[in-house]
Order: sequence, then C-alpha cells, then structure tokens
Amino acid sequence: MAFGTNETAGYDPVMRELAEAQFALFAYICALTGNSQDARDVLQETNLRLCKEAGRYDPSRPFIAWAKTIAVYEVMSYRKKQRRDRLVFEEDVFEHIAAQADGESQEVERHLAFLEGCVRKLPDTLREVVEARYLNRVSVQEVARRIGRSPNAVSLLLMRARQALSDCVRQASGEGGAAV
Repeated sequence: MAFGTNETAGYDPVMRELAEAQFALFAYICALTGNSQDARDVLQETNLRLCKEAGRYDPSRPFIAWAKTIAVYEVMSYRKKQRRDRLVFEEDVFEHIAAQADGESQEVERHLAFLEGCVRKLPDTLREVVEARYLNRVSVQEVARRIGRSPNAVSLLLMRARQALSDCVRQASGEGGAAV
C-alpha cells in the first residue's frame, strides 16, 4: 500500500478509531474466547484485518460495531483452527456468549460515558488532580509538587474524588446503592 495515494484516504481516521477501541475490542474478544492469551492472538488478527479493510469502513456508522463484527469473524476463524482442543463451544453456545459479551461491553461503555460526565462535574481542583493522576499517569508525589500540597493531601483528594465519582456514576446509572 503506497501512502499518499487515494488508497489511504480512509486509513488515518480508521487508525485513530482503532487505537481508541483497543480496550473495548480486547474485552469483547476475551469474552468470546474465554481466554486472555487467545484473545490477544485474535486481537492481533482482528487489528490486521481492520487495517486491510480500512478503505471499506463507512465513517457514518459506529466504528466499534464494525470492528466487533470483524472480531466475531476472526474469533470464528480462530476457533476453526483450535477445533483439536477438547473444550470448544458449539456454535449456538458461542452465539449466546457473543450476544452476552456485546451486551456487557455496551454496559461498560455506558458506565464510561457516565464517568466522563461525572469527571466534568468535579470541582476544578479535584478534576485536575484526577486527570493528572489517572489520565496522564502522573505520580502522587509529582501531582503534590505541581499543586503545592503534600502527597498525603493529594491522596486524600483522590480518595474524595473517587467517592464522588462512584456516587455520581451510581446515581447517573440509576443503580442507587449498587456498586459500580
């Protein structure tokens, strides 16, 4: 594939979407295979196929749905190769697991959307500390240095933020007292 040609027109947006979808795809494939090592192998094959098929992706449709469809085919292909193993699900069991995994991944995505909204609602100081620590993976000591507080104070802020986020997500999802 020569870069800079019309063949690559849809390649970059697909690569961005693919990078953002890695965790969701891995979780989905893991649920389908029941084995994280198999899921890693299938994810690699899925990624290769998604790259090869990038030109066929319709950006007006949800990327994750397209990627999951390809992942299902890659899992089925992988399962055919693994038929010699003793524990291989029958097709109807596999289809049931695939449907259940899709529902669970949609639930995770829903809770992540709630979490994003809840992070935006945090007071500025808490939001900045949470983003530095969890999004940018800055150490507690470095966050403390940046905001001029002790590491213990930052840890306390993070604890308060986690509790506030947990309560907010629970309320947003209508779970009341259930754990998220």
